[in-house]
Amino acid sequence: MTNVWRMFFTTSAVLLGFLLLSVPFVEPGSATFVVSVASFVMLAIMFVASGAFIYVDWDPFDDLL
Repeated sequence: MTNVWRMFFTTSAVLLGFLLLSVPFVEPGSATFVVSVASFVMLAIMFVASGAFIYVDWDPFDDLL
């Protein structure tokens, strides 16, 4: 299951990188800015959560198998 968390972590990191590269081209107060901030929040939560899951080596399906 750690491979899945690593995939989420890596994908979130790459998408956050692309989002940070687009910051200079987004006008504050526009609809694009709102979508960018919402995307940043969701990606940051996934990045931190998957990092925490990797750190504690959490397997949600451990009890089922």
